[in-house]
Amino acid sequence: MRNKTIILFSIIALLSCKKELDLDLNTEKNKRLVVDALFSTYAQEHVVKLSMTANYYSTDTPEQISGATVSISDGSIVTPFLETAPGIYKSAPNAVATFNKEHTLTIDYNGKTYTAKNYCDTVPALDTVIAELYTGSGGLSGGGPGSGPGGQGSSGPQYEIKFSTQELPGFGDSYAWKIYVNGVLRNDSISEQLSNNDEYLPDGTYFNEVQLTIMDDLNSGDTIVLAQHAISEETYDAYVAILFQTQYKGGIFDAPPANVPTNLSEGAVGMFSVTGEVRAYTIVP
Repeated sequence: MRNKTIILFSIIALLSCKKELDLDLNTEKNKRLVVDALFSTYAQEHVVKLSMTANYYSTDTPEQISGATVSISDGSIVTPFLETAPGIYKSAPNAVATFNKEHTLTIDYNGKTYTAKNYCDTVPALDTVIAELYTGSGGLSGGGPGSGPGGQGSSGPQYEIKFSTQELPGFGDSYAWKIYVNGVLRNDSISEQLSNNDEYLPDGTYFNEVQLTIMDDLNSGDTIVLAQHAISEETYDAYVAILFQTQYKGGIFDAPPANVPTNLSEGAVGMFSVTGEVRAYTIVP
C-alpha cells in the first residue's frame, strides 16, 4: 500500500508541475535576413534575392528588402548588383564568376554588413544533350523535373532528355542540372535539379546518354537547353538538408528538425553559391 501511495503522489506531483517554455518562434525582435544568391561562370544577368524571415504565425508575404548595397568579388574583380524591384538585385548581363577562385558576397543593409564566401569549382564539359521519343513502359512517374502541366495521363508524346558528360577525376565533386525549354526554366526546385555528388561513383565515370528526365509537353522544334553546375560541398550539404526538412518527411525514422546550413554571417540565413556552369542544347525532332 505504501508503494502505491508513493507512486500516486509522484504522478500527481508531475501533473501539477507547470513550466512556461520560451520558444523562439521568430517574432519581430529576431527577424533575420534571408539571402538567395547564385553566381556562375556562364555569362548572364545574375540575381540576388533578399527578404526577411516572417513571424512563425504570420500568413503575410515575407518582407522584401530594399535599399541594400550588394556586390560579389573574386579578390580582383568586383561585380555590383543593382536593385531592379523590391528584394531583387541584378548584375550586368555579361557578369561571370571566375573558375578556381573563392568569391565573397557582401551585403550592406540597415547598418550591418553581411558576408558569405564560396569557391568556384571546375565543371566538366557537356558532350551531348538528346531529346528522343520515349518508347519504354511506365512513362512518367509524376513529380519529376520535366513533368509538364499534363503530368500522368497526358495524351501528348513523351520525350527522354539524355546527356553525356565526363565526371571529373578525384572525389568530392557535386553537381546539379537545370533544364530550360524555349528559354524558360522548367525545374526550379532543388529536388528536381537532381543534385548529386560522386562519393559513391567510380572515379572519373563517363556518363553516356544518361536519362535525366521524361517530358510530356514538348513540341517539335522546341529548344532544350541543359545547364550543368559544379557546386561546392557546402552547397550540396545545404541542398540535402533542405530536402530532409521539407520533402523527405513522413517516416518514423525521420531525422529531428534542424537548422539548414548557411554560409552567411551576422545571423542571416540562406545560401550563397558559386558554380562552374556549362550549357548544351538540342532541338526536339
